Amino acid sequence: MWTCPKCNHRFFNKNQSHSCGDYTVGDFLRGKPVESIELFHFFISEYRKIGDFELHPVKTRVALLTKMRFCSVNKIGKDHIDIHLVLTTLFEHASCFYKVDNLGNRFFVHHCRLYDMDDITDELRKYMLMAYEVGNRAHVVSKNADK
Repeated sequence: MWTCPKCNHRFFNKNQSHSCGDYTVGDFLRGKPVESIELFHFFISEYRKIGDFELHPVKTRVALLTKMRFCSVNKIGKDHIDIHLVLTTLFEHASCFYKVDNLGNRFFVHHCRLYDMDDITDELRKYMLMAYEVGNRAHVVSKNADK
């Protein structure tokens, strides 16, 4: 892991591109509707049932990070939160996603909008686990695996 000497955020890759800043989760949530803040905290607590991670707040979002960023809460709306999950496979027909961005056929950023706690379905939990595994770099095959 590499730690940026300016902002002290940790990254898997040395000199990884990022926006330095001294942001907090509180900054991201400030002035947002109480119901949406509660949904944000519920989503984070549900993700913690899958595994441990760090929150990496920046000016415009809060990312979830293990070895790499695997999920982000991108927006706190008046009646929803927007999230995305980073996956290595395209799931364009999954009912829980409204959009998928293709990052060079290497990563697929799956976007989801949550209006209430019931939107965190078993289907979404399956993809949350898959994204968590991406965060732990389970998709990277060790060069020494066959030796």
